[in-house]
Amino acid sequence: MVGFVMRKYQLRMPVVCCIILLSVSVAITGKCLKLLNSELIIRDVISKGINYNEFRNIRIEKSKLDEIRENAHSILESGQNFDGHPYINVSGYLTFSMMLSDYDLLDGTVPDQEIFLRGIGRVSRTKAFQELYSYYKCIFSDIIYFPVPLMSMGAERISYVDSWYAPRSYGGNRSHEGTDLIASNNTRGYFPIISITDGIVENIGWLEKGGYRIGIRSTSGGYFYYAHMDTYAPELQSGDFVIAGQLLGFMGDTGYGPEGTMGQFDVHLHLGIYVLADDLEMSVNPYWILKILEYKRTELLH
Repeated sequence: MVGFVMRKYQLRMPVVCCIILLSVSVAITGKCLKLLNSELIIRDVISKGINYNEFRNIRIEKSKLDEIRENAHSILESGQNFDGHPYINVSGYLTFSMMLSDYDLLDGTVPDQEIFLRGIGRVSRTKAFQELYSYYKCIFSDIIYFPVPLMSMGAERISYVDSWYAPRSYGGNRSHEGTDLIASNNTRGYFPIISITDGIVENIGWLEKGGYRIGIRSTSGGYFYYAHMDTYAPELQSGDFVIAGQLLGFMGDTGYGPEGTMGQFDVHLHLGIYVLADDLEMSVNPYWILKILEYKRTELLH
């Protein structure tokens, strides 16, 4: 009986060994395939230039941005030494992610920390990455508040849609380079406008197409443009430093004519966001940025 059990055990040993070897082989093969796949992705990104049309039409949602921030902070808090790696931060992770997803993180996937750390050293040496990094840092580093507070009393609301590059005709055929936030009550001077960021008032006053407008240069270099205002906050002037959440003025319907022109369109705020590219301001789509900022919307008590 003992001999029978021993022979049965001896017969099972090769089977167990084969299973173990097969499992190890599968694990190693899976790891190798993952490494190969990530290497191919990284090389593809390195070989690309910048598609400016796709970059400007920024597509990202809050959950993906939160994931990027969490991953970047996890890496920085891991205790590893990243001295000499200026792009291992939230802006670097965001830039890397957008390049890998072809500038679309609505349906795209945020790369895991392993792929980011494996590829950032080589990808960050490219001119495309460095240029895009400067843009994403300008746009996302300083945004804090949605530009129109909630009104605690009444049913008045604002609405907006993705109107990026929709046709416009005043002053000649052109494309819409911003997002319009529409007042439900169409009442000028009712909805307050606050600063999305900290920054310096770089421009204030009348523009034919923008009416009474304010342009604020944020701390990281992004330019935030608020147009068609009815009135400004008292004593606000060019060169003033403003903080995020500070009152800039009130929503109106000014513009499309000489100074003081009103009533050429419904009351709304035109928001434009720009980055500096070769000494020229390049507009980007504010729509998904506004969707993210809705989670940081202040409330006006009245």
